[in-house]
Amino acid sequence: MDHEAFMDAEPFMHRYGDSSNSSSSSISEEVRPQGPIGFVSAAFKCMTSNATKLCVHDALVKLNGTGDYDIGGTYADDDPEFWFFYTVSVCHGDNRLLNLFVCHRKTGTFSIEVASSSDLTQKVAPGDDVPYLLLPPDMVKFNFKSIKPNQNYFIKTFCFKKLDRFNKSCTLFIPIKITVNPKFELNSDIVKAIKLQHDLSGLLTKQETTDYILESASRKQFPTHKILLAAHSPVLMRMIKESDVPSLFIDITDKDMELLLEFIYTGTIKNILEEDCVKLLQIADRFELTQLFTLTQHVIGDQINPDNAIPMAIVAKKFKLQDLLKRVYTYIAKNPKVLESEGWKNLQDVDLAKDLFQFSRTMIQSVIEKCRVCSSNLERN
Repeated sequence: MDHEAFMDAEPFMHRYGDSSNSSSSSISEEVRPQGPIGFVSAAFKCMTSNATKLCVHDALVKLNGTGDYDIGGTYADDDPEFWFFYTVSVCHGDNRLLNLFVCHRKTGTFSIEVASSSDLTQKVAPGDDVPYLLLPPDMVKFNFKSIKPNQNYFIKTFCFKKLDRFNKSCTLFIPIKITVNPKFELNSDIVKAIKLQHDLSGLLTKQETTDYILESASRKQFPTHKILLAAHSPVLMRMIKESDVPSLFIDITDKDMELLLEFIYTGTIKNILEEDCVKLLQIADRFELTQLFTLTQHVIGDQINPDNAIPMAIVAKKFKLQDLLKRVYTYIAKNPKVLESEGWKNLQDVDLAKDLFQFSRTMIQSVIEKCRVCSSNLERN
């Protein structure tokens, strides 16, 4: 779920360990030393890619009051990238709330994974007399997008109670993982909603809402919606996930691209009887559009003629469309002109030719048997 920007102000950047009324940090960005790898703290410099724990020092002291506090930041090379901070408040039942925020110093997309629950565990590190508190390693992910630098976002609220059982000097560690420009992921709930109401043809004309470009072989660009492409085609989903840019080149004609998008957005092909159904089957196969197979198979039988019967048989066999294959075989058996077509002359699939002859032979034998039965009945009468 995308989180809206909480506010556009600068982060607190207070003195390490002090409340919101204190002065700015006494440790400058330039001289902040390297700390333990993965630990995000106002006292140390941590690379964004290494961040694994947010360090909330003197957590219980702060949770017993209210206020705003800094945690610390992460860096990309020497550039500040994220700054984490939190507020403390009290709710009914003397529950203590830690509201976690992040300031994104740059622009672009990022995701943050943090502990999914507020269950605290107290542990003691080897050689250390002071215990520490740790939230569980199971995480929940939040996605964000910054269109300008220094935007602040709310991440998650942790609710704590019965804190008097813990050491007051404890440091609280919050497991975290930061991903900058994350790969596209599809929300299964959104996919279900899309498929329940498939006809989204109106979106094709609203280019201001698009977020992805498909480019055909002619280099013509087709503005689209990434989530719709991924929801309906496993092939496009894989291609989108493997791409780091908001566009995708597909080596198909403009016409085929239009047919592909028409089906993805509407769930049908409006003038399917006027289209080349063999081409539609090829599109369905290439992009794994199961429903397009079903749709095309229902109408393709009406387009069989002596010139395309063999190509249709080849396609039906290739895509294992048994109903269509039977219809094509029946047509060929009843129309000897197919054997004069270019398709038959150029047929190289020996097994298909054998199947056709066997089917025709079976049909002829069936016809002969019916004639024999009819003749016998006439003689008795």
